[in-house]
Amino acid sequence: MAWAIWLSYATISVANIVTPGPANLNTLRRALQLGFMPVLPTIFGNALGLAVGGILCAGGVAAFVVTSDVLWTVFQWLGVAYLGGLGLKLIIKRDHIAFGKGLIQQVPPRLLFREAFLLAVTNPKALLFYLALFPQVLDPSQPLWSQSTMLVLTYCGLSILSLSTYALLAEKIRGRFLTQARYDVFRVCSGLVLIGFALNLAS
Repeated sequence: MAWAIWLSYATISVANIVTPGPANLNTLRRALQLGFMPVLPTIFGNALGLAVGGILCAGGVAAFVVTSDVLWTVFQWLGVAYLGGLGLKLIIKRDHIAFGKGLIQQVPPRLLFREAFLLAVTNPKALLFYLALFPQVLDPSQPLWSQSTMLVLTYCGLSILSLSTYALLAEKIRGRFLTQARYDVFRVCSGLVLIGFALNLAS
Protein backbone atom coordinates (compact mmCIF):
# COMPACT_ATOMS: atom_id res chain seq x y z
CA MET A 1 0.00 0.00 0.00
CA ALA A 2 1.35 3.39 -1.01
CA TRP A 3 2.23 5.87 1.74
CA ALA A 4 -0.06 8.53 0.24
CA ILE A 5 -3.05 6.16 0.29
CA TRP A 6 -2.40 5.20 3.92
CA LEU A 7 -2.08 8.87 4.88
CA SER A 8 -5.39 9.67 3.18
CA TYR A 9 -7.03 6.78 5.04
CA ALA A 10 -5.56 7.96 8.36
CA THR A 11 -6.77 11.52 7.76
CA ILE A 12 -10.32 10.37 6.99
CA SER A 13 -10.17 8.08 10.03
CA VAL A 14 -9.26 10.98 12.32
CA ALA A 15 -12.20 13.01 11.01
CA ASN A 16 -14.53 10.07 11.68
CA ILE A 17 -13.10 9.26 15.12
CA VAL A 18 -13.17 12.77 16.62
CA THR A 19 -16.78 13.30 15.51
CA PRO A 20 -18.92 13.22 18.68
CA GLY A 21 -20.36 9.76 19.21
CA PRO A 22 -21.22 7.19 21.89
CA ALA A 23 -17.60 6.10 22.50
CA ASN A 24 -16.35 9.66 22.97
CA LEU A 25 -19.26 10.51 25.25
CA ASN A 26 -18.86 7.34 27.32
CA THR A 27 -15.12 7.89 27.77
CA LEU A 28 -15.62 11.53 28.70
CA ARG A 29 -18.26 10.64 31.28
CA ARG A 30 -16.21 7.86 32.86
CA ALA A 31 -13.10 10.07 32.98
CA LEU A 32 -15.07 12.83 34.69
CA GLN A 33 -16.30 10.27 37.20
CA LEU A 34 -13.07 8.35 37.82
CA GLY A 35 -10.08 10.22 36.35
CA PHE A 36 -7.69 9.27 33.55
CA MET A 37 -5.90 6.09 34.69
CA PRO A 38 -9.02 4.19 35.84
CA VAL A 39 -10.67 4.62 32.41
CA LEU A 40 -7.87 2.94 30.44
CA PRO A 41 -10.01 -0.25 30.30
CA THR A 42 -12.73 1.86 28.67
CA ILE A 43 -10.30 3.11 26.03
CA PHE A 44 -8.88 -0.34 25.25
CA GLY A 45 -12.31 -1.99 25.37
CA ASN A 46 -13.46 0.39 22.65
CA ALA A 47 -10.33 -0.34 20.60
CA LEU A 48 -10.94 -4.10 20.79
CA GLY A 49 -14.55 -3.61 19.69
CA LEU A 50 -13.36 -1.60 16.69
CA ALA A 51 -10.77 -4.28 15.90
CA VAL A 52 -13.47 -6.97 15.90
CA GLY A 53 -15.50 -4.89 13.44
CA GLY A 54 -12.45 -4.48 11.22
CA ILE A 55 -11.70 -8.20 11.25
CA LEU A 56 -15.31 -8.97 10.32
CA CYS A 57 -15.06 -6.55 7.40
CA ALA A 58 -11.75 -7.97 6.23
CA GLY A 59 -13.20 -11.48 6.38
CA GLY A 60 -16.25 -10.50 4.36
CA VAL A 61 -18.67 -11.25 7.21
CA ALA A 62 -19.72 -7.61 7.56
CA ALA A 63 -20.49 -7.33 3.85
CA PHE A 64 -22.72 -10.39 4.15
CA VAL A 65 -24.54 -8.88 7.14
CA VAL A 66 -25.06 -5.54 5.39
CA THR A 67 -26.48 -7.16 2.25
CA SER A 68 -28.93 -9.26 4.28
CA ASP A 69 -31.94 -7.17 5.27
CA VAL A 70 -32.81 -9.46 8.16
CA LEU A 71 -29.28 -9.67 9.63
CA TRP A 72 -28.66 -5.94 9.19
CA THR A 73 -31.96 -5.11 10.89
CA VAL A 74 -31.08 -7.42 13.80
CA PHE A 75 -27.62 -5.83 14.08
CA GLN A 76 -29.07 -2.32 14.00
CA TRP A 77 -31.63 -3.11 16.68
CA LEU A 78 -28.96 -4.65 18.89
CA GLY A 79 -27.15 -1.33 18.67
CA VAL A 80 -30.37 0.57 19.36
CA ALA A 81 -31.14 -1.61 22.38
CA TYR A 82 -27.66 -1.26 23.89
CA LEU A 83 -27.42 2.50 23.31
CA GLY A 84 -30.93 3.10 24.59
CA GLY A 85 -30.41 0.84 27.61
CA LEU A 86 -27.13 2.53 28.53
CA GLY A 87 -28.71 5.97 28.11
CA LEU A 88 -31.64 5.02 30.33
CA LYS A 89 -29.26 3.60 32.93
CA LEU A 90 -27.33 6.88 33.05
CA ILE A 91 -30.52 8.83 33.65
CA ILE A 92 -31.85 6.53 36.38
CA LYS A 93 -28.73 5.30 38.19
CA ARG A 94 -26.81 7.86 40.27
CA ASP A 95 -23.02 7.54 40.03
CA HIS A 96 -20.63 9.12 42.49
CA ILE A 97 -17.51 11.04 41.51
CA ALA A 98 -14.45 9.08 42.63
CA PHE A 99 -11.72 11.16 44.21
CA GLY A 100 -10.54 8.29 46.40
CA LYS A 101 -9.46 4.71 45.78
CA GLY A 102 -12.51 3.26 47.53
CA LEU A 103 -14.97 4.66 45.03
CA ILE A 104 -12.77 3.79 42.07
CA GLN A 105 -12.69 0.16 43.20
CA GLN A 106 -16.50 0.13 43.13
CA VAL A 107 -16.31 0.39 39.31
CA PRO A 108 -14.40 -2.77 38.29
CA PRO A 109 -12.07 -2.49 35.27
CA ARG A 110 -13.83 -5.46 33.63
CA LEU A 111 -17.14 -3.56 33.79
CA LEU A 112 -15.57 -0.53 32.10
CA PHE A 113 -13.94 -2.75 29.47
CA ARG A 114 -17.13 -4.68 28.72
CA GLU A 115 -19.23 -1.52 28.57
CA ALA A 116 -16.93 0.12 26.01
CA PHE A 117 -16.42 -3.09 24.00
CA LEU A 118 -20.16 -3.66 23.59
CA LEU A 119 -20.69 0.00 22.74
CA ALA A 120 -18.11 -0.24 19.94
CA VAL A 121 -19.02 -3.66 18.56
CA THR A 122 -22.77 -2.88 18.34
CA ASN A 123 -22.29 0.56 16.75
CA PRO A 124 -22.76 0.37 12.93
CA LYS A 125 -20.77 3.60 12.43
CA ALA A 126 -17.33 1.93 12.43
CA LEU A 127 -18.59 -1.08 10.47
CA LEU A 128 -19.96 1.12 7.69
CA PHE A 129 -16.76 3.17 7.73
CA TYR A 130 -14.64 0.06 7.17
CA LEU A 131 -16.96 -1.19 4.44
CA ALA A 132 -16.89 2.16 2.65
CA LEU A 133 -13.13 2.69 2.75
CA PHE A 134 -11.53 -0.75 2.58
CA PRO A 135 -12.44 -1.32 -1.10
CA GLN A 136 -11.09 2.14 -1.94
CA VAL A 137 -7.66 1.74 -0.35
CA LEU A 138 -6.86 -1.99 -0.52
CA ASP A 139 -4.50 -3.00 -3.33
CA PRO A 140 -5.66 -6.32 -4.86
CA SER A 141 -2.14 -7.02 -6.12
CA GLN A 142 -0.82 -7.19 -2.53
CA PRO A 143 -1.75 -9.51 0.38
CA LEU A 144 -5.15 -8.31 1.60
CA TRP A 145 -4.87 -9.57 5.17
CA SER A 146 -1.64 -7.68 5.88
CA GLN A 147 -3.14 -4.50 4.42
CA SER A 148 -6.39 -4.97 6.33
CA THR A 149 -4.48 -5.56 9.56
CA MET A 150 -2.54 -2.35 9.07
CA LEU A 151 -5.73 -0.38 8.37
CA VAL A 152 -7.52 -1.80 11.42
CA LEU A 153 -4.52 -1.16 13.69
CA THR A 154 -4.29 2.38 12.34
CA TYR A 155 -7.95 3.07 13.09
CA CYS A 156 -7.74 1.51 16.56
CA GLY A 157 -4.51 3.35 17.37
CA LEU A 158 -6.00 6.69 16.35
CA SER A 159 -9.08 5.89 18.42
CA ILE A 160 -6.92 5.18 21.49
CA LEU A 161 -5.11 8.47 20.96
CA SER A 162 -8.37 10.38 20.55
CA LEU A 163 -10.09 8.85 23.58
CA SER A 164 -6.96 9.34 25.70
CA THR A 165 -7.04 13.02 24.80
CA TYR A 166 -10.72 13.24 25.77
CA ALA A 167 -9.96 11.48 29.07
CA LEU A 168 -7.00 13.74 29.89
CA LEU A 169 -9.09 16.85 29.21
CA ALA A 170 -11.86 15.45 31.40
CA GLU A 171 -9.40 14.82 34.23
CA LYS A 172 -8.22 18.44 34.04
CA ILE A 173 -11.83 19.63 34.23
CA ARG A 174 -12.79 17.36 37.12
CA GLY A 175 -9.88 18.53 39.23
CA ARG A 176 -10.82 22.19 38.94
CA PHE A 177 -14.50 22.66 38.22
CA LEU A 178 -16.36 19.40 38.79
CA THR A 179 -18.78 18.88 41.67
CA GLN A 180 -21.19 16.02 42.27
CA ALA A 181 -24.12 18.21 41.21
CA ARG A 182 -22.43 19.23 37.95
CA TYR A 183 -21.49 15.63 37.22
CA ASP A 184 -25.10 14.54 37.80
CA VAL A 185 -26.29 17.10 35.24
CA PHE A 186 -23.67 15.89 32.74
CA ARG A 187 -24.60 12.24 33.43
CA VAL A 188 -28.30 12.83 32.74
CA CYS A 189 -27.50 14.87 29.61
CA SER A 190 -25.19 12.06 28.44
CA GLY A 191 -28.02 9.58 28.91
CA LEU A 192 -30.38 11.75 26.86
CA VAL A 193 -27.77 12.09 24.10
CA LEU A 194 -27.22 8.31 23.98
CA ILE A 195 -30.98 7.78 23.71
CA GLY A 196 -30.91 10.35 20.89
CA PHE A 197 -28.19 8.31 19.14
CA ALA A 198 -30.35 5.20 19.58
CA LEU A 199 -33.43 6.90 18.11
CA ASN A 200 -31.37 8.19 15.19
CA LEU A 201 -30.05 4.68 14.57
CA ALA A 202 -33.58 3.30 14.67
CA SER A 203 -34.97 5.83 12.18
